[in-house]
Amino acid sequence: MSDSSIPPGRYRHYKGNEYTVVSTARHSETLEEMVVYRQEYGEYGLWVRPKEMFSEKVKVDGQEVPRFQPLASSSENVGENVGESVKNIFDDLPQNLPKEVVQTLIRAADVHIERIISHGHASAPDFWYDQGQAEWVIVLKGAARLQFEDGIVEMNVGDFINIPARKKHRVDWTSPDEPTVWLGVRYGEQASNAR
Repeated sequence: MSDSSIPPGRYRHYKGNEYTVVSTARHSETLEEMVVYRQEYGEYGLWVRPKEMFSEKVKVDGQEVPRFQPLASSSENVGENVGESVKNIFDDLPQNLPKEVVQTLIRAADVHIERIISHGHASAPDFWYDQGQAEWVIVLKGAARLQFEDGIVEMNVGDFINIPARKKHRVDWTSPDEPTVWLGVRYGEQASNAR
C-alpha cells in the first residue's frame, strides 16, 4: 500500500474527463484504502477505486502518465462554479482523445454548463442518451451529426439545438479532421441516472 495521500479536489483522468475526489475510505473486510470520487459530467455519479490503482501510471502513446492528474486549485472551488481553470472555451484542448471529453464549466442547482470535445467520436451503435434534463447545445468548432428516433440533424459551426428531457438521441458522427467543440447547457429538473 502506498504512503502517499490522495487529497480531495479536482483531477483529470488520462482520457480527459474530470472528477472530484471526495475522500478516502477503507474496505470493511480487507482494510484496503479506497478513493471515493465524483464524475463532473453526465449523471455526476459517485465512484470508488483502490488507492493504488487511482494513483498508478498508465501508458499512453508509449509514455507513462498518471491515471488521474491533480488540477490546480482555484480558490478551493468557491461556490458551484467548477470551471475556473478554463478562461477561453478553446483553452487547454486535450491533444490525445481516446474518447469524447466532457468538462463542467459551471454547475448550479438546476443548470450545468459543459464543454464537450469530440474528435471523430460517435455513440456506440446501440447507445441512446435518455437524459432527465433538457439540453441546449451549440457547435463552436468542427462539425457533428446528431441522430434522433425521427431523423438526423447536421450541425456545423454556430448551429444549435434544444433537446427536450427524455428525447432519445445519439452522436452519429463528429469530424475526424479537427476537434469538434460543443457548449452544452443542461437545465431543468435534476437528472437522476441521466446517462
